[in-house]
Amino acid sequence: MTEYMSRAERRQAKRQDNQNQPKGQKGKKKGLFKRIALICFLIILFLVLAGVITVFAIIKQAPTLDPKLLKDPMSTTIYDKNGHKIDTVYTQENRTYAPINKIPKVVQEAFISTEDNRFYKHFGIDPYRIGGAVVANLTHGFGSEGGSTLDQQVIKNSLLTPQKTLTRKIQEAYLAIRLDQKYSKQQILEMYLNKIYLGEAAYGVGTAAKVYFGKNVQDLTLPEAAMLASLPKAPSYYDPLANPKEAKQRQELVLDTMAKNHYITKEQADKAKQVSIKELTKNHKGLQKPKRKYNAYINYVYDELVNKKKVISKDEFYQGGLKIYTNLDPKAQQRLQDVLNNDGNFPGVKKNFQAGAAIIDTKTGAVQAIGGGRHYENGINWATSTDNAVGSTAKPIMDYGPAIEYQNWSTAHRVIDKPYKYKNGQSLGNWDGKYKGTMTMREALAQSRNIPAVRTLHQLLEDEGEGKIKEFTSKLGLDFKDVYESYAIGAFTASPLQMAGAYAAFGNNGVYNEPHAVTSIAFPDGHTIDLDHKEHVAMHDYTAYMITDMLKSVIHDPQGTGRDANISGVPVAGKTGSTNIPDEYAQKHGLSSYEQLHGDLDSWFVGYTTELTMSVWTGYTPSNDPDSGSYLPVSQQHYAQDIFKYVMQDLVSPHTPDFKKPDSVIESGGELYVRGHQSDDVIVPKHAGTDKKKEQSSSSSEEQSSTDTNSSDNSDNSKQKDNKQKQKDQQEKDKKDKEDKKDQKDKQDKQNQDNQSNDQNSDQNTNNDQNQNDQNNQDNQGQKDNENNHQGDNQDQGGHGNNQDQGGQDQGDQGNQGNNGGHNGQGNQGDSNNQGHQGGQTNTGNSGDNGNQNPSQNNSGNNDGKPSSSDGNSNKTDSGDNQQNSQSSEGH
Repeated sequence: MTEYMSRAERRQAKRQDNQNQPKGQKGKKKGLFKRIALICFLIILFLVLAGVITVFAIIKQAPTLDPKLLKDPMSTTIYDKNGHKIDTVYTQENRTYAPINKIPKVVQEAFISTEDNRFYKHFGIDPYRIGGAVVANLTHGFGSEGGSTLDQQVIKNSLLTPQKTLTRKIQEAYLAIRLDQKYSKQQILEMYLNKIYLGEAAYGVGTAAKVYFGKNVQDLTLPEAAMLASLPKAPSYYDPLANPKEAKQRQELVLDTMAKNHYITKEQADKAKQVSIKELTKNHKGLQKPKRKYNAYINYVYDELVNKKKVISKDEFYQGGLKIYTNLDPKAQQRLQDVLNNDGNFPGVKKNFQAGAAIIDTKTGAVQAIGGGRHYENGINWATSTDNAVGSTAKPIMDYGPAIEYQNWSTAHRVIDKPYKYKNGQSLGNWDGKYKGTMTMREALAQSRNIPAVRTLHQLLEDEGEGKIKEFTSKLGLDFKDVYESYAIGAFTASPLQMAGAYAAFGNNGVYNEPHAVTSIAFPDGHTIDLDHKEHVAMHDYTAYMITDMLKSVIHDPQGTGRDANISGVPVAGKTGSTNIPDEYAQKHGLSSYEQLHGDLDSWFVGYTTELTMSVWTGYTPSNDPDSGSYLPVSQQHYAQDIFKYVMQDLVSPHTPDFKKPDSVIESGGELYVRGHQSDDVIVPKHAGTDKKKEQSSSSSEEQSSTDTNSSDNSDNSKQKDNKQKQKDQQEKDKKDKEDKKDQKDKQDKQNQDNQSNDQNSDQNTNNDQNQNDQNNQDNQGQKDNENNHQGDNQDQGGHGNNQDQGGQDQGDQGNQGNNGGHNGQGNQGDSNNQGHQGGQTNTGNSGDNGNQNPSQNNSGNNDGKPSSSDGNSNKTDSGDNQQNSQSSEGH
């Protein structure tokens, strides 16, 4: 036998092996293969059938070819919270219809060459373009490139949503074929050229010709036609009025494409390129935007959906045929507009006096009304503009809220109002040039004293760290990269809507709801999007309630700065805020020392009930008109409070429930404490409850004077209860008087003096007489410091001393604390809408809460002419120690 078998022998051996293999195993292998092949075939068949059924189901749901919709753009409709129609976005004012025989051939060819070069060859859809789009979508992701024909674009803009979904593309293709069967190419082209959105609120080539070139469509030239044909891809980006460089590049590409597709010659294209965009648009005429009943609210809806949440595109908003359901309360919106537009409510103002306001639901954050400005039509929406510094409205957010949240301070917690400097050495003062020594946190917030607020934030930064402060503010919708001492008194900017959202959390047991205008969107194809918003616990319920209770004192306390906002019989909490006039601004506008000292740039009021929260800003907008205003004099600083009162008193019920005290808070002597954190040595404050505050109203002027005589009448009950304690306190008082004399000799070290005063005050318990003497010493020192601050370069940059009729004080003795000379580096924003905030830095002095002002003006309209109050803070700051230049203070 040989070692190797021949080929024939091997084949013979293999056949023998197959014959010897059991028949059962061979049958099993063949049967398994057949079953796998059958299963695969059935799966493929099932998928094909399922796909066909799905496609037919989608086609069945497609809308019909409505001739009216094919001719006119679809209108987006806005609805209020009751489901009633507010307005439509599209109106005929946006469109000049042009028959196809009036549209030049060069315009038709420019669009065909750019958008659908095989327009006259396909049957509604273009398999060649679809194939290219499929490849692009597979390689770069779905939606990266479209294969839409002009027919499909007509369908999309007439009957379907612009969203890139498979369902929409299937319906679009089906309807495009139907469109091509029913209408001629010229008819379809006419539909397209009159329907396409070309930016600047212009629909169709007839309107766009007037907007961009100031001429009729039949007079358009080749470079103008190419310019219009460049717009559909991205109307805003290629807008020749806003972005001429980008527009020129796109126009030249269109001209090259027309030459490539043999609609024009290369020479014609080169000649057209020589015409500049400036020359093309020299006669442009902007369209007047349609006047709507609730323009400010609708503009905010657009901003929320397109810019902030990005749930729809600009094109969808304007021509998507959407139904947008909102939280707008027509009663609140109309009342707000009526108050803002009633010139009788603002006697004495210049024509550029403006106001912005927002009203939201305290419990849900639903935006019920937007006041974009006085006589608002379009332009800057002052309710959502973040260009204005918030002033002392920051104090509950930056200072006292975190103090309660993290350190369990009571409303009777003693704070110090003594001379103080920022860590960079910059002086800080109060509006009246005085220092009230030891006072409760409630009093400090109600009277909006600056120094206790800055001291509080300084202590929190040391004890808790910057991260805790940023965490607290972030939960209220205010995010900061850094936190500076000057933020304690509002050296940052925010919008009225943002401030309303933050304050509503105090009135909602500490739960924050992001302000939101839209609840849902219904698309033409039937599907709906329900919009949600951020909602979370921002603070403990005790923090929210205790801040609220103190903010009620701002309105009801005889020395509170928000008394003009009081609504009789309704539980209201709120805070005032204002910003001072820096040197640069005063010099630029030629303001006198008196005007700078007593004027404000911005005046705020943010208030709330258990049901509604409203935030108001007032001020003057930049203007070069010599007859325009540049600052708020004393007589106009209460208008923010007036707006709040005039609007809210018509919206709230006399039966509005009060804020409910949570179990985590206990009350003692008219003050509030976090349960489990009561201090045995806390003194009973001078203002221990509403009744006692009323008893003190007759003596508030004496308390503001340099002698600050007595508060013993306010503690009669305490004296009757504890005569022995009074005797002991008197002994401690005598001892402290000696220590105070020593302190006066050691004025060079004010920080040591403050620390010593803190130690001494902590041993005094209920001794009001003793505290009052301590205030007398501090007031004497404050007056001396204030006199120094009146000198030199800082003479005219103090607080706003506007309490002209109080207790023998003269105007020169109020405010005018030295100039906070650092830089508040806020550059120009947008259109430089932030008055006095321009030029990259803002040197801010003291701005004042001008309470108890002498109401000499004759108010008309709804203005009841009550004494006004405002409070001050300074402008937004951006970096480093230079931030510590802002001062604000509030009178009583």
